[in-house]
Amino acid sequence: MRVLPLGIAVVAAVSGLALAGAPGSLLDPDDRALAKILLVAGTVLFLVGGIAVTRLLAADIDRRFDQRGLQSAGSVVKIGITVVGYVLVALTALGLMAVPVQQLLLGGAITGVVVGIAAQQTLANVFAGLVVLFVRPFKVGDTIEVRSGALNGPFVGRVIALGLTYVTLSTEDGTLLLPNSGVLASGLTVNLPSSASV
Repeated sequence: MRVLPLGIAVVAAVSGLALAGAPGSLLDPDDRALAKILLVAGTVLFLVGGIAVTRLLAADIDRRFDQRGLQSAGSVVKIGITVVGYVLVALTALGLMAVPVQQLLLGGAITGVVVGIAAQQTLANVFAGLVVLFVRPFKVGDTIEVRSGALNGPFVGRVIALGLTYVTLSTEDGTLLLPNSGVLASGLTVNLPSSASV
């Protein structure tokens, strides 16, 4: 991990928080112009430091997953850490500026429910993809048989890619993309003899 840049980013974020909190405790209450300048400067410094910390942590975790051969899982975790980090930094910055975040949180929750319902199948595939990537019942290069009536199987082929939404098989009929949720709910035979595959 790049400790020096991460340390600088953490110091910047903490300094920004301290600077934004200084007007209420250290300054004369009548000096509102200086208080606003310190508040804005501290909030900007916190934003820059918080975003840098989030990016550096996400990149380091992604690199660690890559070293273990889990590139797809690392990308997913990196995106998750980045999104959560940015949301936390944004909410903290809005709180520093005394912007009421209750309405934003309520609107975000309602929007999240609507999007979740609309993207139910896609989210099911993504979560099933995460399970496949972490549990690893099979890996790229394995020859598998997927027995599923819902997918109109059975399918026999060599796994050529594992993604967030699809498992890609090389079959006798060509390349086949199977949704992760269907594969996870299917019966699988793993490590078939190579003569059974393409």
